[in-house]
Amino acid sequence: MGVHYICDAEGRKTDVIVPIDLWESLTAEKPADRPVGVAEPARYRGIYRDQDLDLEAEVRNLRDEWDRT
Repeated sequence: MGVHYICDAEGRKTDVIVPIDLWESLTAEKPADRPVGVAEPARYRGIYRDQDLDLEAEVRNLRDEWDRT
């Protein structure tokens, strides 16, 4: 059994019947469904303190990369 569409009187698709194995594969948790990011941002406070960087120049360079399309 494949995907089946249910149509109204005018022939417009209104519902769909999906096989359970397809449904389960579509609704299964994917790695992207988990929270992404830094769990403890305070851990990274001051990591650039001891480096000789011009942070303003670094930010400008990063912004320029987006404009190089």
